Amino acid sequence: MAQTNSQDSNYDRSQKQTDKETFLLATIQENSQLPKKEQQRYQQLWRKCEDEILSEDELREYQALLSQLEARNLKRIEALIALAQSRGKTLGEITAELGLKEGNNAF
Repeated sequence: MAQTNSQDSNYDRSQKQTDKETFLLATIQENSQLPKKEQQRYQQLWRKCEDEILSEDELREYQALLSQLEARNLKRIEALIALAQSRGKTLGEITAELGLKEGNNAF
């Protein structure tokens, strides 16, 4: 009976770890970029910004989208760090394991 309780406890810990990693991976994926429509608009505005042809309204819109992207990046990085810690790995090891490169926001 004690062995069964120990096995159940190990299973519970393992399941909680799996659930946590699933949540972290979903968070990383979800925050890898803006939603499709906003991402497309951000890219359009980014190109105009690079060409220095943004209107004042476009500049405000671009800055708002950039703020959203930065907030998502923060959530993504926090999840990457938590995943690395839970697996006992470095951030570099986790990003390599997930196939992420520096500057690459997608899986």
